[in-house]
Amino acid sequence: MPTPAHVPAPACPPKALAWFVEAHAQITREDLGPHYNAVVAAWIRVEAASRYEQGPTNLPNKSRPTQVTAWIGSARGKRACDTSVPNPTAYAAKWQKWWDSLQLAWRERAEDGTWAVTGGYGANGKEWGPLYQWGVSGTLSIIASLLFWGCAVREDDEARSMWEAAVLDVGWMLEGLAITKCSAVNFESIQCNSYLCMYV
Repeated sequence: MPTPAHVPAPACPPKALAWFVEAHAQITREDLGPHYNAVVAAWIRVEAASRYEQGPTNLPNKSRPTQVTAWIGSARGKRACDTSVPNPTAYAAKWQKWWDSLQLAWRERAEDGTWAVTGGYGANGKEWGPLYQWGVSGTLSIIASLLFWGCAVREDDEARSMWEAAVLDVGWMLEGLAITKCSAVNFESIQCNSYLCMYV
């Protein structure tokens, strides 16, 4: 895949609620590149379409990395907590187990065993199940998990490639969720217009 030009992190919407403003500052505090910024852009669309309200329930936490649990326990970064990733390989395995547990039965695997991201975005009318969440207890924790991981693999090309694959998969999911959510509320920003669409 060609490396896209630099794309800045998307700005926080001016009418966002306080929790979102704080969360946006947390997940954009480091520049992790255009693919990560595309994930943030899709997340913004989901939350804006949800009017920044809390979703129906919390995102499942089975097999969730301990760094994410610590971050949530610190009021999502309001208090000091350790989100460092001293062993990216172990973190990647833990993260993948958590991510796999959130996937739906209709998702297909590619030949190499990874989740396929072909065939357009979204569920195509299918249910999103446990991933159909928004608000402070929704998909924000998935993005935070990518932030912690990405900061740990900046200088390690091999480890970073695993992170990049995870970022693209999360981006595919969030773009689909954004389309579903925007359609449900007849939101004006329904079209797939994030940076991810340009680079995958």
